[in-house]
Amino acid sequence: MSAFREPGFKERQEAAAKAKQAALDKLRARQKPVEPAVVQQPANRVSGAKERSAAKGARTTEKAEKQPAGKATPKAARKARGK
Repeated sequence: MSAFREPGFKERQEAAAKAKQAALDKLRARQKPVEPAVVQQPANRVSGAKERSAAKGARTTEKAEKQPAGKATPKAARKARGK
């Protein structure tokens, strides 16, 4: 009868790599197909951000047009005074 042989570091490392690969294969096998709505979400976010940015720019322009030429905003006035 042979004695029990303790697995070495290299053998344990190989076994761990095989187990990790098997788990990844199992996960990939059960993943659902990609839905079109999920693929579309990032594009929707980008277009929404662009729309918000354009709207903010338009509001800023409107605010600047409404303000009389000689008057500065309170923030700009404080900055000019050095406070």
